[in-house]
Amino acid sequence: MRKRNLWLFFVAFGLIITGCKINDTVSGTQEKPKSDIKLVINEFLASNDACCADEYGEFDDWMELYNYGTDTIDIAGLYFSDDPAEVNKWQIPATDHAKTKIPPKGFLVLWADGQPEQGVLHLNFKLSSGGESIIVAESDGQTIIDEYTYGPQTTDVSMGRVPDGGNEWQTFEKPTPGSSNTGQPPAPNPVPPVIENIRISPDTIQAGDMVTISATVTDKDGDLSSVTLTYGDSLQSTVDMSANGDTYSVQVGPFEDGVRIYYFITAKDAKDLTTTSDTLSFEVGYVAPVLYINEFLASNDACCADEYGEFDDWIEIYNPGDTPVDIGGMYISDDKTDLTAWQIPTSAPDSTTIPAHGFLVLWADKQPEQGILHVNIKLSSSGEDICLTAPNGTTVIDSLTFGKQTTDVSMGRLPDGSDNWTTFTTPTPGAPNQ
Repeated sequence: MRKRNLWLFFVAFGLIITGCKINDTVSGTQEKPKSDIKLVINEFLASNDACCADEYGEFDDWMELYNYGTDTIDIAGLYFSDDPAEVNKWQIPATDHAKTKIPPKGFLVLWADGQPEQGVLHLNFKLSSGGESIIVAESDGQTIIDEYTYGPQTTDVSMGRVPDGGNEWQTFEKPTPGSSNTGQPPAPNPVPPVIENIRISPDTIQAGDMVTISATVTDKDGDLSSVTLTYGDSLQSTVDMSANGDTYSVQVGPFEDGVRIYYFITAKDAKDLTTTSDTLSFEVGYVAPVLYINEFLASNDACCADEYGEFDDWIEIYNPGDTPVDIGGMYISDDKTDLTAWQIPTSAPDSTTIPAHGFLVLWADKQPEQGILHVNIKLSSSGEDICLTAPNGTTVIDSLTFGKQTTDVSMGRLPDGSDNWTTFTTPTPGAPNQ
């Protein structure tokens, strides 16, 4: 008994000297275990407007992984997250190993677009241009392989390690997804012409008017050979467009009152690469309604949730008139050079009609599968455009250009529909600004 008492004395004495608590070994403050997998987040783009398109032609956020080891790494089963409190947010499916393997000193791009249904390399979350964390963890959902926390980002400017896998980070005005940050990007393949900024005048077309249709057409290869306009109530006529620098235009008409004229532009280069614009239309005698982009929030972290509980960017439209207006068929865009970025569907007028003196909120979340009021654009917190365009695709009903935004602080007109813009620390989507 005396030996047992002596042993207990020394244990107690040791605990006092070291200052330990018996439950220290099970404390929740322990650091997460680190991984031996030789994989790093090598580059990322958190505000992709026109930089790099995925296999569907969509400009989504992305992150690039780099295997700095000597063995091939299969990322199937690994977890990815943008939230340190939820490391196991999304697990890469083990359904297509040919796409999830990274060879030694190789690169792999993952699309952070919130659309995992698009493929094994598409994650179920998006990156915030206002700043957050990127985390890669082992298949146990706890062991951290790599993580990086970043601040506010600039549209179409990526951040990456230099050299590849190194500890120094810098920005890249010419991102290099899938290739080395230190070497030159691969030689570009021949690219087709680009058609932008399609315009029509006059804005209101009456019977007997001649109509001028113009667009900016460029070709990086410098071998543009022809630009034509196809038009008519059944697209039955094609004419050449004349050049003035990068602006191509042609005059057509006149047309009868009430007729709808459809048209599209085709640009071809010497390599026979061809680009065709969207098919647009105008109605002779059409008068655009008066509507206002009345309030918007371009960095929504915890302000206002949609019907799914998601804190997405949003745009509020205000109808100051005495009659309801259906915005179905109108276009919403975040780029004044691409007015037809997204057409609001015409299939649910009960949802897309704004009552007299009323408001309607569009969720700019690039998730149109969530509903008719969810549009296929996102707003950049670093600043960009918002445009609401008539169904003809060219008549701008309202537009604005905004600068850098503050998280959970909206901008809006005060009073509603006025020319006075101010910030709101308490946003009011779907209600009068105050």
